[in-house]
Amino acid sequence: MSYYNSPPPPYQQHASTTPQAFRPGHSHSTTQGHTHNGNSQNYGHHGHGYGRQPSIAVPKRPVPRIVIHSRSNETDPLLSRERHRQNHDLACCFFITIGAIFILGVFYFLPSMPPDKIAWTNLESHSCTSYATREYVAEMNVSPWSRQWTNICMSTPVVVHGQPHFPSRCEYRSGTVIGHFAVKYNEPDCVTYWSGYRDWGCIAKGSRKRHIEQHLMNVPANADYKEFCATTPARFLDQEFSGADSCFNSIWGVYGQWFINDPSC
Repeated sequence: MSYYNSPPPPYQQHASTTPQAFRPGHSHSTTQGHTHNGNSQNYGHHGHGYGRQPSIAVPKRPVPRIVIHSRSNETDPLLSRERHRQNHDLACCFFITIGAIFILGVFYFLPSMPPDKIAWTNLESHSCTSYATREYVAEMNVSPWSRQWTNICMSTPVVVHGQPHFPSRCEYRSGTVIGHFAVKYNEPDCVTYWSGYRDWGCIAKGSRKRHIEQHLMNVPANADYKEFCATTPARFLDQEFSGADSCFNSIWGVYGQWFINDPSC
């Protein structure tokens, strides 16, 4: 059996745009202007009554919040680290420079070694460099940090074949002062000579030059033949020469050439 004489009216939305929940004990108005009491078990509309309607709550959308953080009291760690690194590099460069200056100053002002303590050691003979000349090399027991090591080296002779020889040049190599000596006598392996004299006659008619050629003998292996050719003395046609005017090397050996004055040409 139905308690309703007619179907309930359709649901009508409240005039207010904000959803409101139906609360018992509170009165509220409808769009038709009727006021309903929340404590009533049923209420009429157009003379019809019906049961309690359930409350409907519509959630509100939360309003977004924007939070702005201030960094006015913060410090930038990257900037601080970069400044610290620059200061560290400057300090290192400063102390390295001061240390280098101190070390150089100490060695510069060290007292020189007494002359009677200076000596050549480790004397060695090297290859022939020119006619009757061999190079010798020796080490000097003087500190290369001495401000006058070059003068000391050049003014200190070494004894070779019983005779004193002064260095032709000095150098600093691997922390040691090295002297180079050119010994120009009593070196038979370095003595070259001329052989096979040949007169090629006048260079050309009216040239007043005669072409002479000779074979250079006893040239050391792996030696610079041009040095020996230019420094090996020669004597012919009642003239003496300190060396050839020019040289060439062939499969038959090294030859020297002279172009001497001859009025008959």
